[in-house]
Amino acid sequence: MTSPEISFGSSRSSISDLSDISGSNNDFVNVDKNMEFIWWIANRLTSYDEEMHKEILDDFFTDDAKYIHPALTVEGKFNIRKVFRVWTSLNKDEPEVTNIVFDGNTAVISVLQNLRPRLFPLIHMQVPATTTLLFRESPIGPMIYSHQDSWTLEGIVQSVPLLGWWYDHVVRNVLGSLMTSAGGFLHTANQTTGYLQFRADEVTQFSNAIIEKSSSDIQTRSREMTAKAQFLVETAKGSVEKRVATAREEVERMRRMMRPRSPLLPFIGAATPPPALEAPAPTKAITAGSEQ
Repeated sequence: MTSPEISFGSSRSSISDLSDISGSNNDFVNVDKNMEFIWWIANRLTSYDEEMHKEILDDFFTDDAKYIHPALTVEGKFNIRKVFRVWTSLNKDEPEVTNIVFDGNTAVISVLQNLRPRLFPLIHMQVPATTTLLFRESPIGPMIYSHQDSWTLEGIVQSVPLLGWWYDHVVRNVLGSLMTSAGGFLHTANQTTGYLQFRADEVTQFSNAIIEKSSSDIQTRSREMTAKAQFLVETAKGSVEKRVATAREEVERMRRMMRPRSPLLPFIGAATPPPALEAPAPTKAITAGSEQ
């Protein structure tokens, strides 16, 4: 089935060709054709030509597409078109597309917004911005379902003439000096911390070595003192035993000396026994019968 051919301003393309572009991009083929297509979309999307903008919305935006801006969010192609009308009625100059990055599903477009109010046309500021387009597949080809505009604070500040000069030449230089000073301080602090940590490790190792050596010396001295104490105990024990034996002998000798003396004591231990005492002769009793 052949897709209907659609006209976009001075150019003509077809939805089938757009589908082929998406498919070829996914296969990393025809990159130049893809970039030509996305540049074509971006230039018409940022154009202040209402008819051209309307054709892009009708042909490449989904019905529920969202437009997200730093100041607002709207949903639907018709609401996006209304926002476009308000913006073009307030601002005079069109934005400029400076760069595009496209991977087949997401397009990041760098835009330079030319702010020139219609009420004050002498005022002109250029603010860098970023437009992000998100694509998704549909039966007729890839369609845009999200359009996001991002304005950076830096770009807004730089767009103001005096404020931009002051920001570039004063604020940035002062902040740069502060950051470099802080970085130098942190570097010095890190070096000092590292050195202190290194010295602390050395002290810890030295302390551990001293503790180990002291423990070894204490154990050696303890063994030596234990052996010496055992020797002294054994020596004292032998001396005490000798003294106890001597004391016992002395006590025994004193006991012998303190025993009472007997008449036979001088003969105790003599070479010859003492002479035996003669017993008295029995007397004869004289009785009357004997006389007779």
